[in-house]
Amino acid sequence: MDILFERRFELLWPTLTEIRQVLKHVLGALSVTRDEADAAGLVATEYLTNLIRHNEGDEQLIMLRINQINHDTYQLTFIDELKPYNLFKQNNSSWTLASDELVEGGMGVELIRHYFADATYDTRAGKNYFSFPLTNIDKRPSIIYVDDDITQLALMSAYLKDKFNVITCENIEAGWQAILTSDASILLLDHKLKQGTCEPLLEKLNKSNLKSQLSVVMLTGDDSEEVISKINRLGVDDYLIKPVKKNKLLQSIERVTHRFAYLSYQSTFGLTPSKVLLGHGKTAHIFGSISVGNGGDFFMPINDEGTAFILGDMMGHGLQALKESFAIKGFISGFLATGLAYQEMLVALNNALYKQQLCKSSLVTLMICFLENNKLYWLNAGHPAPVIISKNGELSQLNGTGPLLGLSNDHQYTLYEAKLDNVEHIILYTDGWTDNRFTDKDEMTELKKIIPMQSSSAEDFAHSLWKNSQVALSKEVDDASLIIIN
Repeated sequence: MDILFERRFELLWPTLTEIRQVLKHVLGALSVTRDEADAAGLVATEYLTNLIRHNEGDEQLIMLRINQINHDTYQLTFIDELKPYNLFKQNNSSWTLASDELVEGGMGVELIRHYFADATYDTRAGKNYFSFPLTNIDKRPSIIYVDDDITQLALMSAYLKDKFNVITCENIEAGWQAILTSDASILLLDHKLKQGTCEPLLEKLNKSNLKSQLSVVMLTGDDSEEVISKINRLGVDDYLIKPVKKNKLLQSIERVTHRFAYLSYQSTFGLTPSKVLLGHGKTAHIFGSISVGNGGDFFMPINDEGTAFILGDMMGHGLQALKESFAIKGFISGFLATGLAYQEMLVALNNALYKQQLCKSSLVTLMICFLENNKLYWLNAGHPAPVIISKNGELSQLNGTGPLLGLSNDHQYTLYEAKLDNVEHIILYTDGWTDNRFTDKDEMTELKKIIPMQSSSAEDFAHSLWKNSQVALSKEVDDASLIIIN
């Protein structure tokens, strides 16, 4: 068996997020279908969650290995040297897939067997092997096609379906979501739409770090010098004048894809602690992008007592957002050295962003929180307000959000407060977390669906909520973070 991917990870809660990201990219590169990659992500989450819980506190390693069995089959294996924990034998669950929910203590073997009936767990020579085969392989590269003409979408799909997996999008919003969640290497755009053009999508793409992953071909019915010049300035790799014949389209796509070879994934960012001790006996449990450190989300304790911290979210994704978060954190660190009030720091940061003295190509939401006299105080610049869960299980979102940073030089920020006498958990998150999980406009309704009904400890509650909020790999976007304080 040929080893296609092999890497060791520390068996820690942040690592689970990192492994999911690895699976998303590597399985996409290996042409595993989206449905099978999603299933692999859910099964890996279930298995590793149980493994971490039964070995927490021990510094252990786990290896992820992906082998090629034959032309049409890969095998994904987790290998460890821990005390054997056979999830198949430990399962006593009555949960069924018909429940259509990720719920604590409910999946286990039923979920694994549903997706991968041939999954195995065995121990030999002091090592444990959890394996399952991946057989749904689609060697066709993916192409995103954006056009609001349904007839054209159908026609182009018919042209391309033999050689490409075509992801059709009827508007630029759907196109952007497809760029974020698919492993497409080609973006095919119709220049003129009923409500405008595709230019805003290209402008957004050019400001992100995703452009290097996509070849862009533009279709246009206007071959005027002005339009063609504008298209070229937006960085397209090729353009075609409509009407387009099938052979011309395929030749164009072949020309522009020569830059894209086999996609491999290597995470190079250091892990952040999965929990941070705060003042007054509180602990912040940190999950997602912050814990992995690969995007623009960040969490900063900002005083020696551990009673104050900052949660930030750079608009954008990946490396570019990560780099700009360094500028924000550097500004904050420098300002803290002056000893001035947090409120003055927020005003100063707003003015620096407004004058474009830093982060010229991005926006940031920021929340400064501190705990004092059994109260939570916060200053909020465009960030989702905190959510609290009372000791009797009642969930509510607090009121308290100020204007986004950098839009005006005369913003004023209000200090909000909430009593914690009857509060069991405080939930903070970045926008990406709700973009991943929630489909309803009412985020609290969606959140109620995944709140753990039973948990043995505050830490167990945090881990369960994070696991319950996981979605299919293809629905994940970069920079999604969850912080639970209890």
